[in-house]
Amino acid sequence: MVVFGLDDAPVFAGFFLEPYGDLDVEAVQADVVNAILNLQKDRPDIGMLLLECGGLGPYAAAVQEATDLPVFDYTSMVEFFVGGLTRKPFTGLL
Repeated sequence: MVVFGLDDAPVFAGFFLEPYGDLDVEAVQADVVNAILNLQKDRPDIGMLLLECGGLGPYAAAVQEATDLPVFDYTSMVEFFVGGLTRKPFTGLL
């Protein structure tokens, strides 16, 4: 397991850690993706990503596309639990 922070990702840190101005979604996405690609280069053994910060969910698809790794965040966790509470019966061929 690798724990990695985005404190050194300037656009992300500038908005989420020390908020200022308007959110530049594309700049934050590029910052987050680049930081995670650098992590992946340093640690090619990483097999999945868990985005802990609630502010990272909107960038999960871009991270997944760039890294080709499974990416999980709070929304995928909620979908998992809701899916367990709202199961549908199997139909058709089994």
